[in-house]
Amino acid sequence: MSRHQDAGVRGFAASLSATEASKAFAWAIAIKPEAVPSTPRQLRWLPHPETRDLADELQSGEIALWMAMISEHRAEADSNHTGLDLAQASAVLDAAEIDRALRLVHDTDRRSFAASHAGARLLLGSALNQKPDDLRFLSSTLGKPMLADTPGLQFSISHAREAVTVAIAREPIGVDLEPLRELDHLGEISELVLAADERAVVARAPAALRSRLFLRYWTLKEALLKAAGFGFSIPPNTILIDAGNIPAVVSAPAILEADTQWQFIAPALDPQLAEWINGAA
Repeated sequence: MSRHQDAGVRGFAASLSATEASKAFAWAIAIKPEAVPSTPRQLRWLPHPETRDLADELQSGEIALWMAMISEHRAEADSNHTGLDLAQASAVLDAAEIDRALRLVHDTDRRSFAASHAGARLLLGSALNQKPDDLRFLSSTLGKPMLADTPGLQFSISHAREAVTVAIAREPIGVDLEPLRELDHLGEISELVLAADERAVVARAPAALRSRLFLRYWTLKEALLKAAGFGFSIPPNTILIDAGNIPAVVSAPAILEADTQWQFIAPALDPQLAEWINGAA
């Protein structure tokens, strides 16, 4: 993918509404409040990553989020969606990002990478009133990406093959999403991801709910580890999460400062899953 390849293709990343996203994906945001921690954070769901008034309106305590479905081999997004133009995305990526995208084997993975990184640049550029292609990034020692010159503004990216999401805030933030699907070898995966109490809850759940419940735990934990900046240097099965309608950290390694009031934002549970979790608690 060069800067001009597929310049006529539009809508390769079709923006999703909160309702659409919650029907197709498990997703979660974790944030570590640095001021007024008892105040719930407000989520601003964006129809496009380039939003002109974001610089004036992104206040402390507000989270801006953009999520999109990746369209494979389609010239147009659905008429009900706004879409990120591939030419627009390619124009803001730097040479290193384009090179990384080109190294990916699958076309959908290349599109996901391009959409998520271009989306981050457009969103951050809007918030900072800067040209998105002028932004510079660096990585922490554990690989967390951050802005080189604006430590007060933080962001997080997640991309599955089918979708991408970008979140920004003025506090440490992490975001994750996973397509809702039935998982093979759930028992083996659970050993790596879930704490013993969580595995017991998933094992007791009706078979039709197990994968959905696991993916809720998984996205909450990955969002938390991204926000904390540790990634998988901390095993996710050492963290215990309450995955109910108001998710919370129950216990975690001391380095995560679990006594700090971490906050989560995640979709409301569907009635079946809510009934099961409430009954299992």
